[in-house]
Amino acid sequence: MEATPGNLPARRTLPRSATIAALLQILQSLGLLGYGLYLLVQGGWTHVIKSGGLRFIPFPMFERLSSALVVVILASFTLLVAFAMLARLRWAWLVSMTLQGLGLFTGLIAYALGRANYVGLLVGVILVLYLNQGEVREAYQPQSRGER
Repeated sequence: MEATPGNLPARRTLPRSATIAALLQILQSLGLLGYGLYLLVQGGWTHVIKSGGLRFIPFPMFERLSSALVVVILASFTLLVAFAMLARLRWAWLVSMTLQGLGLFTGLIAYALGRANYVGLLVGVILVLYLNQGEVREAYQPQSRGER
């Protein structure tokens, strides 16, 4: 049997609000990635590379570098999840919501400590509002047994 437009299974399109949420998450992760890279440079990563090794890093420098590395890894993972949202993978919505919840939690802790990141909190709240819209949640629910 030949594949014609009439007998192909219909592929659902991603709702505009889900696309906006994924694009906002891409922007958020790129900002976080840039911040993490900035922290690596400020923390002395270029000095470590020039000196030729990780064996003799002073503890304060190691602490700064490890914190920056965590930020870079988290940003990379968030970027991966955002692209999974665009690909309409079912797990992406749950992981994205979990990441936003963790981000808002750490943002509230930073606020309580007097180091508030209002832009990060605002983007996190906007993303949670987008992710909680009915059409966005439905976009990541299976329609039939054959769908991912």
